[in-house]
Amino acid sequence: MCAENNQNQEKELEQIIASSANYRTEEEAIALAGGLSEEEAIALASSGGSTVDRQAARAAVAGAFREELGHAMEPGAKVMSADRELRYCLELQRDRIARKNIRFTEEFDPGKKPVRSAVNNVRSWQDGHYETSWSVGYINHKKTAERSGMKTFKRKDPQSICETVIDVRNGEDVSGDTYCCPNCGAVSTIRELQEGCSQCGTSFHMTELYPKVGNYFFVPDPGASTDPIWKTMIRYGLCSLPVTLLLFAPMILLDQSSTSSLLSLVSPEKWTVPSLSRVIAYIVTMIVASPIIGYFVWFLSIFFAGFKTLGKETPAALSVGSSRKRFASQMATISPAYTFETFSSKITTLFRILVFSDSRESLPFNAVKELGSDLDDVVDCTFHGWMSCKKIKVENNNVYVTGDVFVDTTRDMGDRLKVKSEVYQITAARRTDVPFSTNFSIAKIQCPSCGASFNSFKSKNCPYCGTECPPAEDDWIIQDVKNVGKKYALKRLFWAFVIIALAVLMIYVTITDLKSGYNR
Repeated sequence: MCAENNQNQEKELEQIIASSANYRTEEEAIALAGGLSEEEAIALASSGGSTVDRQAARAAVAGAFREELGHAMEPGAKVMSADRELRYCLELQRDRIARKNIRFTEEFDPGKKPVRSAVNNVRSWQDGHYETSWSVGYINHKKTAERSGMKTFKRKDPQSICETVIDVRNGEDVSGDTYCCPNCGAVSTIRELQEGCSQCGTSFHMTELYPKVGNYFFVPDPGASTDPIWKTMIRYGLCSLPVTLLLFAPMILLDQSSTSSLLSLVSPEKWTVPSLSRVIAYIVTMIVASPIIGYFVWFLSIFFAGFKTLGKETPAALSVGSSRKRFASQMATISPAYTFETFSSKITTLFRILVFSDSRESLPFNAVKELGSDLDDVVDCTFHGWMSCKKIKVENNNVYVTGDVFVDTTRDMGDRLKVKSEVYQITAARRTDVPFSTNFSIAKIQCPSCGASFNSFKSKNCPYCGTECPPAEDDWIIQDVKNVGKKYALKRLFWAFVIIALAVLMIYVTITDLKSGYNR
């Protein structure tokens, strides 16, 4: 009965994908993001050989990912510019949101620099197999959530979106080569088989077709706002106008015949009923001066937001510290196939798959004994860009790496959505006696018991007969997940206190210097 239900669900999903305009090929997404023809997009997506060609391909994939991510929560959407882990993670998130009857809408409005002018290859790292780089785009990120026609969440922030683009250093590009399906005989390109044969549904175990986006995160960036500064000043000025009118109201209540002083502003006995013309003049003056007041309010908001971010991110930055060097030095003699950026990208995405999956026990990379239901109400999990490396050990031909991942989770509270900063400690393992290779390979996935083909990356159990198929031996397995957010909450409070104390001290010293200069 369970097998029949799984088969029906898969068929329904295939029908949705086939009829959905959101199921774009990678070439179509690149063409939409870059304003190119599909032929030019195909050339970029499959470019190989020279360094310039590979950099252009990575830039095109980053732009395509940005375009596809805005539609990732729509029915049937597949983000083909992402690697298979991140693509599956976004699909699971979309399905969970749909089951909870929530409609997520995301908009990525290009900031001062449009998508085609995004800064690519900001930083890059290389190991024996991969080149991992960061691509940064400037956007106004608008996210809304609705349930039964009522908005439960709304947020709009100028941000930078950072994508981790992974590419192979050496290797032949085979994405355009043709391959004959061993099941039905249909001929397709290798790139078209990433989600299985379109004719018979046969799934394949194949090497990832790079370059792909392996991870992404957002960074608050007021400079990414598309609004000109004068609009920002007016908006903040008008929003603060009611408070401003009340704050400066004593100025029009003063008796004009009396001597004006700051002390008289707070002395009601010196007040008098103002004339209508004076009230009108006061209101007009405040409206005209509102942009200046707005600029001051905007500056204060940026100032305090910066202190808030420092208090929030300082513990993470101190924890991450020398993680990259620690990982590189200890892994160099154990399993040098990964840079820390490639490893952290992989592990954070696998963790997010665990978060959104409703059948975690069937995931081939999951060996966590007890995870509980703590993550079942999470509808969004955003990576902070921070992951630390706490410990590395080798035992029984396995290397175990433990690190802390910093995320913002959005949880469904029923009548509202709540955003919370959390930290999870993850232990991942990989066999050291299995050689690592980026040479391309493709093979039909077949159940050893009943012979059916299914996507063994998404489930280790055959959906037709329930037989468990062993996971790939050359990949990482999640061994343990713990919520360690309370430990970092105390650190955040400590650093928030230190930063506020420093700010107060700076203000006090500044005022003291001004007073002493005035007295002289």
